[in-house]
Amino acid sequence: MKKQKPFPRGHGILMPIFSLNSQYGIGTLGEEAKSFLDFLSRAGCNMWQLLPLGPTGYGNSPYQCFSAFAGNSYFLNPEWFLKMGWISSELLQKFKIPNTGRVDYGYLYQNRKELLGEIFSQFKKYATVNQKNELKEFKEKNDYWLKDYTVFLALKEHFNECGRGEFPRFKTKNEAALLFAEKNLKNEMERFAFLEYAFEKQWSEIKAYAKQKKILLVGDIPLYVANDSADVWANPQLFQLDDLGNPTDVAGVPPDDFSSTGQLWGNPLYKWENHALNSYAWWKARIFRQSEFFDVIRIDHFIGISNYYSIPVDAKNAINGEWKKGPREELINAFLEASNGIKFIAEDLGVVTKDVRKLIKSSGFPGMKILQFAFDGSDNPNLLHNIPKNAVVYTGTHDNHTAVGFFNSCTKNERKNARKYMNVKQNKVLAYSLIKECHKSRANTVIIPLYDYLMLDDQARINLPATTNNNWEWRVTKAPDNMLADEIRALADIYKRL
Repeated sequence: MKKQKPFPRGHGILMPIFSLNSQYGIGTLGEEAKSFLDFLSRAGCNMWQLLPLGPTGYGNSPYQCFSAFAGNSYFLNPEWFLKMGWISSELLQKFKIPNTGRVDYGYLYQNRKELLGEIFSQFKKYATVNQKNELKEFKEKNDYWLKDYTVFLALKEHFNECGRGEFPRFKTKNEAALLFAEKNLKNEMERFAFLEYAFEKQWSEIKAYAKQKKILLVGDIPLYVANDSADVWANPQLFQLDDLGNPTDVAGVPPDDFSSTGQLWGNPLYKWENHALNSYAWWKARIFRQSEFFDVIRIDHFIGISNYYSIPVDAKNAINGEWKKGPREELINAFLEASNGIKFIAEDLGVVTKDVRKLIKSSGFPGMKILQFAFDGSDNPNLLHNIPKNAVVYTGTHDNHTAVGFFNSCTKNERKNARKYMNVKQNKVLAYSLIKECHKSRANTVIIPLYDYLMLDDQARINLPATTNNNWEWRVTKAPDNMLADEIRALADIYKRL
């Protein structure tokens, strides 16, 4: 196996697109994204870590998307369409709402379709020949995933947004489904293709600006895909489904610190033997597509590549699942073969077995260390003196408390151990000290969530695993200022991360 070279010493910030400030109910690929890149550059960062960019459904989780290849049309910047002449400023004004500090998914669900539908209508009327040719070329280039995706979404819309498993006659891709869509849903398919074209155009501007600022964009690939997705619909042979197209076993993790009954994610499991038969072609296509968006990819739930947790589909929780062997080196080799020059980070949190450690070592992918996990009183692998150079260290991830929230809610013993280890007497400076510990570590890469630099409590927490309410909503109400950027830069300079 070809081994990935370590990252140079540096630092970055975790900040989802949806958390950016804007006037449209959610963060977008607009000027706020470019302003954040300016902030990162001033702070001396070389990385911006984002969560998955895919289109989300019920529950709004970016780890349960309608496609592993598509972009989320909620992130489209409406003002870009104004610049293109495909919407009037008067109509655009109608869709502006105050930023309350939370993503308003209800508003988006009710209103964004109308806005984007009007934009598509104007595109059809007023786009130039070159612009229409660009759309045609985009469709041809991305036909390997786009056609199935547009058919799937058009069917969902036609069947009142029901899940894949409730499609009449069309639970999985078949000739009848394609004929039905071509005959009845052609305009809808064209609209969804247009939105993906617009997403790619807008994202390319962000990526070019990031390159200009020498900022690497760090993406995120969920290991599993949603049952209600174009991926499962179009490729049933690659998943553990029964003859009716329903999952037989599903993904999750056993009981852990997040949940005493484990996490029952519900994603269909892969039929790994079928992936191997065609040399992991679907995975190679997926990695290549993400390489067009990002410079670095974090592989979520990396341990599932070594051993995956299989839970019966009718289980009420994740207690009685079973560990099974994953594709291991074969899949890692497929990643590297399709990587297109990008690098990888392994999210190796959870049950790190001997096999997982072997896979991490042989791939050269840096694993992750979380300082919030460090203070249980043992010689914990997340403690500063145990963190290796080839690692990415965080105060916490999107699944954890904010640093302030952690010290507000941790046990007395954890707080005592943290104060002793970091030589801190006052509780109110513990959160800042945690950030400082990350920068001080030997780890080549430090990534801190923006809300920790802002010293926010758990009102800014992004996700509480094993729950479905109030997640993926936190937003900044104003851009972080130059003073904070200069403070971050000064800290990074002390520990030679610039």
